Amino acid sequence: MPISSKFSWLPLVAFIAAPTQLNADEYQQWLQAQETEYNEYQSAQDKEFSGFLSKAWRNYQVDQGLVRDAKPKPVVMPVAPPPAVSTPRPDPEQTAQPAPPIKPVEIKTIPLPPPVVSVPPVIIPPVQTPSSKPLQLEFYGIPVTLSYDKKIGVRLGRKMSNKAISQFWDKLSSIDSTTLQQQLDQYRKKLELNDWGYAMFLHRVGRQLYNERENEALLFTWFILSKSGYDARVGFSGSNVHLMLPTQNELFGLPFFRYSGKKYYVVKFDDQAPAVKNLYSYDGRYPGADQLFSLAVTQLPEIKKQPVQRKLNFTFSGEAHEIDVTYDRNIIAYFDTYPVTELDVYFTSAVSGQLVYTLLSSLKPLLKGRSEEEAVNLLLRFVQTAFDYKTDGDQFGREKYFFAEELFFYQFSDCEDRSVLFAFLVNSLLGLDVIALDYPGHVATAVRFNTPVKGASVTYKGKRYTVADPTYINANSGAVMPNFKSTSPGIIPLVF
Repeated sequence: MPISSKFSWLPLVAFIAAPTQLNADEYQQWLQAQETEYNEYQSAQDKEFSGFLSKAWRNYQVDQGLVRDAKPKPVVMPVAPPPAVSTPRPDPEQTAQPAPPIKPVEIKTIPLPPPVVSVPPVIIPPVQTPSSKPLQLEFYGIPVTLSYDKKIGVRLGRKMSNKAISQFWDKLSSIDSTTLQQQLDQYRKKLELNDWGYAMFLHRVGRQLYNERENEALLFTWFILSKSGYDARVGFSGSNVHLMLPTQNELFGLPFFRYSGKKYYVVKFDDQAPAVKNLYSYDGRYPGADQLFSLAVTQLPEIKKQPVQRKLNFTFSGEAHEIDVTYDRNIIAYFDTYPVTELDVYFTSAVSGQLVYTLLSSLKPLLKGRSEEEAVNLLLRFVQTAFDYKTDGDQFGREKYFFAEELFFYQFSDCEDRSVLFAFLVNSLLGLDVIALDYPGHVATAVRFNTPVKGASVTYKGKRYTVADPTYINANSGAVMPNFKSTSPGIIPLVF
């Protein structure tokens, strides 16, 4: 019977409501009894799980990774022809009518800039006990100070096996790691880490704790994630331990195997996909550990700020413009090992406050007095021509989608990266709805205008969205690349 089923009847929290009419001494006795009962319950779970791990493991064949779009992207982006200009012949019998006045687009309020100073160090005083040792490290410029039990630094045996991993779990669970877990959770909240950020943080702590031994660091990460309620698994192939996570979002380019209807992705915390074709792992999971990882970035981590300035140039309607922006280099480093996931994660991700303010403040004056269509076209021209194009394969040797911040650091970008930035600008400056268009080998966007705009469009939920391609150089709203004029794109809805 799988371990998760065997423990399905157990309560996740052993504490119950305190009886009424207790004096202070009686309440303390009751509280201590409840704590003892909970610890015994936890100990029973850990022993059972450790014993389960020591039994025979299965050999899983590993899929080498999902491919979101197998069709290659264009190596060179086409340039749109200049729009045809027709001059109507005047009718002498009709009186010339003045052109209707242009209704200026409404521009949203620009958020105030964040403080220039970096966030202060988030130092949480560790709890010291006779058996504790201090642990110090740095997480993207933020000093971290922890206290841990001396006995927690256990090592794996020389020969990798399920029994060795079982013994590792058994040793860690026999040590009171509650205080360390509380400290780690406090840092997670202070640093405002999402699920992936927390896993990176635990791995960084594990590397420091086990003197850069990767196998032990991954097992430590698995142990804490499981104790935190995440559905995390480990396996091994040869002498290497592998950490596997099921996620709410599809991951691309990472090996995985299927178990109980879920994909368990073999993850690493560097920019190289793990090389594994098969591995040994167990059935079932730790009781109560059923939370799936989310890759959504609803807010950026509170790590040390590292502002970098950059100038960008583009031309619109014959006028040259220079844009001054400040992006955060440390956020780029944070995203460097982020796994490639579904496109809507990138489109709706948070952006650093300094970039938001400098970018929007530079573009806002250029939009004043323009019509809605003209304002969108100006933003298109900025994204189309201020950045140099190159496919991810040519730049990185692999697929890598950019968060909006990353376009300002890397020398080149391609279609989905520019679409992410353009959608952010249209939503942040003009407040217009945007959807992503997923063509074979290409990504573009479409904008829902308040007034009719000529050109190609798609319908989504009964509303008309005009195509706006941030990679089709010099193309205005309504223009579609020649290669995709007869192709119906998939639609990716975006909720900002």
